[in-house]
Amino acid sequence: MTVAEAVDGQSVARRPPAWLLACTGGLAAIILALAVAETNLKAHYLIDQGEYISIFGLVFIAAASVYLYRVGKLFVSLPLVFPWLLYPVITQGDEIIDNLSINPMRIICHVLLAAIFATPVAVIVLAARYAAAPKRGRPASGSGWRSLIPGVRQMAEGRVREGSAILAAALLVAETWLADQYLGTLMIVTIIIMTFAVLIYGSRPERRDSAGAGRSGSERAALVVALTGVLLSAGAFVGYKNRPGAYQGSPSFFMDPSQQSTAYRLDRIPVPARPPAAPSDPAAADAALSAYAHTLDKLIAGYHILDRNYTYDFHNELFLRYTPLVANYRTAGLALVDEARRLKTDADVKGAAARSTLADDDPLAALLDDLREYLAFMFDRAPTLARLSAGFERTPAGLQHAAHLYEGEAKYLATAVSQLLKKHHSVLDAPALAGTTADLKTTGRAIDELYANRVVGF
Repeated sequence: MTVAEAVDGQSVARRPPAWLLACTGGLAAIILALAVAETNLKAHYLIDQGEYISIFGLVFIAAASVYLYRVGKLFVSLPLVFPWLLYPVITQGDEIIDNLSINPMRIICHVLLAAIFATPVAVIVLAARYAAAPKRGRPASGSGWRSLIPGVRQMAEGRVREGSAILAAALLVAETWLADQYLGTLMIVTIIIMTFAVLIYGSRPERRDSAGAGRSGSERAALVVALTGVLLSAGAFVGYKNRPGAYQGSPSFFMDPSQQSTAYRLDRIPVPARPPAAPSDPAAADAALSAYAHTLDKLIAGYHILDRNYTYDFHNELFLRYTPLVANYRTAGLALVDEARRLKTDADVKGAAARSTLADDDPLAALLDDLREYLAFMFDRAPTLARLSAGFERTPAGLQHAAHLYEGEAKYLATAVSQLLKKHHSVLDAPALAGTTADLKTTGRAIDELYANRVVGF
């Protein structure tokens, strides 16, 4: 076998198909973006509510593995199977580290992150190996565009192992910027270790094997590895997703599928069929709805401080990063929650005054009743959240649970407010009540936008 017919001991004909390289490269890029981006990235749907999509990925790669086995290309494509097996595991990352102490959390997270960072590098290196490989009948050459990219010239000259290691090391160095910007010191150290590993790999002698030697056995072994990996990945996904006990370390019903019945019942107060009309005392109605809007605004402000700062505090511990925090953020956040409670007391007085001027079958009365009952429900929970978070924050690992607690509560507040406004849209959209409902609509829209794309527990 000549250099023109071999790429690190593999026949040119035995390359991974271009469609698998393209699909796997796209998946690897998405997973890397999800791993380093903040939790308000819209694509996090693929990790959160849309995590089941990862199972479709397993079905795809299982079918692809069988096909590649039949055409004799599975063994050479095996590295491209791994990202599809990793995706379902990543979606359950919080459950995997739940209830561990901080050092095991760090180890597991950085092993997963090492795989996530290495995957796009591996795909790019594989693509470069086949793009740079000498064409049949042409002499090996490292000139032209090949000399502009680290490692590609060596690949083109037949030194595939050396060139692959140089390109991989260059890409890992580039990823160090991501680790510095979005993760922390431990991830930078992890990338340094990975870079040394690929350089050691590249310093070894080039491998050459005879064409076709043991190929059928290798293909069978590759099929066993691929399908076993699919089963293990699916089992990990289902097992962690449905494990008994605390869900992501948080008692929040918003994150615990087994506690959905304890949420505020949106159907507890029916909306009358009567068309909305201007109230007999517009000033009283306007004052009541504005007071409830200010209460909601202050409450979400408190929860947002607690959510974000507990999250950053935990990530500072987990990744050894140094994101600035609000000074005494727990005290500051809980102070806003207490202020919101006082505002609710005033809003209830104004709401009762406005309610007394409305008939029971007035849709505006139903809106006031829903706001009063929903906020009472939320403030009944607030002392429990404060007590639990105080216990969680005693350890660095417990900061994760405190973060999930307030992240879930804030997300639920935003979601419920959005649902309440949709439920009472006839009142909020009535031209005769535009001035009366303006503050509530503006505040509700702002609250919804604050958490609309935020993933809970990621």
